[in-house]
Amino acid sequence: AKLVDNSNGKCKELSWKKEGKRKRSFWQITKQQKWNWKKKICNEPNPGDSWCICMWATANLIKKVGCDNVHINCAATDVPYLLRSERDGGWDLKIARECIERKCPES
Repeated sequence: AKLVDNSNGKCKELSWKKEGKRKRSFWQITKQQKWNWKKKICNEPNPGDSWCICMWATANLIKKVGCDNVHINCAATDVPYLLRSERDGGWDLKIARECIERKCPES
């Protein structure tokens, strides 16, 4: 999933706002702030803007910010595996499966 804006080398965390609440990053939404790895995403040897995240974290993010607001790289996602999976880390993956089916129909 795309987690940072690394244009012009800024490495700024993407953040989402929901119904009057303050903006929150992926790491805040999924309660993983102490494992914030944005510098690893943005820096050498492979600078970019995305990272492979757990299925439970994907479901959590989609639930909190909506499918349309989550940027999924379908080519880098094991879509068949996700679509076969029911749960991950105690999370029901139904919302993630529905979102991925819609976003990645060719996979």
